[in-house]
Amino acid sequence: MNGMANIGYGIKDVNGFLRRFLSALSFGVLLLMAAGIVITIGSGCTDQKRVEEKGSVIKAGTVEISRADFARELEVKQANYPYDIKYSPNEYNAMVLDLVSDLSDEAALLAAAAAKGIDVCAIELDAAVDDFKQDYPEDSFDRMLLERAISYPVWKKRLKKDMVIQKLIMQDLVASQEIHPGDMIAFYDRFAGQADAQNNNNLKIMDEKNLVLTLRMEKSQEVFGEWLQGIQDSYPVHIDRLVLSTFLINAEN
Repeated sequence: MNGMANIGYGIKDVNGFLRRFLSALSFGVLLLMAAGIVITIGSGCTDQKRVEEKGSVIKAGTVEISRADFARELEVKQANYPYDIKYSPNEYNAMVLDLVSDLSDEAALLAAAAAKGIDVCAIELDAAVDDFKQDYPEDSFDRMLLERAISYPVWKKRLKKDMVIQKLIMQDLVASQEIHPGDMIAFYDRFAGQADAQNNNNLKIMDEKNLVLTLRMEKSQEVFGEWLQGIQDSYPVHIDRLVLSTFLINAEN
């Protein structure tokens, strides 16, 4: 599985911390089902046209990924695959299930953020957009979106979701890590040992605030799996297989 990192459209992270974490979030939808994730199975009498138009693929807490949202995400994901992937049903279906896994992880995290009142305001989002665009001179930003088959509104919506998840990780996980004097001493010893290996002047003495943040991030990585499991237990994901089936290709045909 590729993990959530592959559905993010680009966001600057604190020391690359968020992306390292998000790359570990994929579990595989089939494994999730086997592990007991609640799956909502539609009634056999459900009108198929209504399901295709209005059904939700994934739900977790107050977060719902509609059929339309899932279709947009799938379109973006498919742009990274060979154009003729639909002629290989097994590969195409694996791609769809990979997306389900990614979005299931995302839904649980966003549900937790919503429950904790974590959000990103318009001013924060606009500032992040401006900051991101600085890396793309002239019209290269628009070209990047075009090459990835992403519309600007969809990209901006994705950026906001990434920022919300980053806030959740920083506030709920990183900030909760306790740092002791021994941790700081051990870090400085390790820091000094790296200086000779790097053979340059890039190492700078950190102030205490940045040192504590760095140590909290390191500790967070060690307990991330346990923390994530707690999020999933508190905000179980529901996958509607009937709606999901409308995105799959019958491999027997």
